[in-house]
Amino acid sequence: MAVEATHDHQAVGVAIVGGGPTGLFAGLLLHRLGVSVCVLDAKPRSLELGRADALNARTQQYFEVAKILEDLLPLGLKCSTSSTFGNGEFKSRQNKWWVSLEHTLHKNFLMLGQPVIEKLLSSELGDLVHYGEQVVSIYEHDESVDIITSSGRRVRSRYVVGADGARSAVRKHMGVTFTGTKPEMVWAVLDTFIDTDFPVCPEIITFEIDSQSRVSWIPRERGLSRFYVLLDGEVTQERAQESIKRHMTPHRVEFQRTEWYSTFEVKERVASCFISKDGSGRIILAGDAAHVHSVNGGQGLNTGIADAFGLAWRLAAVVNVPSSLRADAAGKLLLSYDIERRGTAQGVVDVAAALVRDTVHEAKQYVGTIEKNAVSDHLYDRAHIAGGYHIAKNNKNNTIIDQRPN
Repeated sequence: MAVEATHDHQAVGVAIVGGGPTGLFAGLLLHRLGVSVCVLDAKPRSLELGRADALNARTQQYFEVAKILEDLLPLGLKCSTSSTFGNGEFKSRQNKWWVSLEHTLHKNFLMLGQPVIEKLLSSELGDLVHYGEQVVSIYEHDESVDIITSSGRRVRSRYVVGADGARSAVRKHMGVTFTGTKPEMVWAVLDTFIDTDFPVCPEIITFEIDSQSRVSWIPRERGLSRFYVLLDGEVTQERAQESIKRHMTPHRVEFQRTEWYSTFEVKERVASCFISKDGSGRIILAGDAAHVHSVNGGQGLNTGIADAFGLAWRLAAVVNVPSSLRADAAGKLLLSYDIERRGTAQGVVDVAAALVRDTVHEAKQYVGTIEKNAVSDHLYDRAHIAGGYHIAKNNKNNTIIDQRPN
């Protein structure tokens, strides 16, 4: 049943709370699938600095399906090799887990900052994205959900996607638990331009001192460098830069301009249910609102994008052609998203947890954990994508969901 607009309510098929990559990509896919959408984001504008830094092979394929990858490829830096450096020399270099990936064209990370991704997705959606709209109230009914924002905007939708991050107001409204572990680790993160005589190369480099790998150097677009630094005691930008210099010895390093500095505490949590009313409701979580973990392994943004892809086609099927579904089919279809993505999220949390704990061991062990999990995670994700659902084009050149046998 379609929701109807009133004099004080905007009516859409799906309202999305959160204008990060997960929410924006879900909105773009739904819009392409013919579903009316509205994206509400609390921040005043698209992200300008920091956050995620890489698109994995699967995310690049998702973006290729959405026909936006070709706009991103020239902006990013391809990276398919990881190296370890310690005691003044390179100790190893490996890319076996990338070149062995099957069923993917892009056997590499595309190193590219989250602000670039958000800007492109937001521009594709245009005036469907509303910034400066903090959601203050959510009312879930049998056939619709009403949202009120801090500006007084009122939106009525058939479904709501909560993609509003780790501190999700949508998740709190749902009342689901968000439990997990919190290792006593605080990382410093820098996006900076450096002047160095270190042999610069498009590789992820893990630095080792005293049999611990506490600094990673990620090459980025525009000659930018992303550093992750694990510190004991007080965590400051100055101490992080001192640690980087010490790990890169005997090479000289000078910090010319730092665009972004932040810290994060490692948290590993998965929501008890991704759908309201114990799986039978109309509010659905995605991205960091549903699961958070260490940044190690570069899976945060990528897992959220996979959530968006898996959720969009399901919502489109339920919203666009409800009359063609059996009475209980819509609920079962959406519940399959919860089962699929919550299982994947727990797997990602487990791998990221192993990686973050391996940082206090030799770099060889850290890289070994990446290698052991990279191929299996990719194939596990592919199994869900290839489960019988494909994107097709109808005669009107609109993207629809077409179910075919395996």
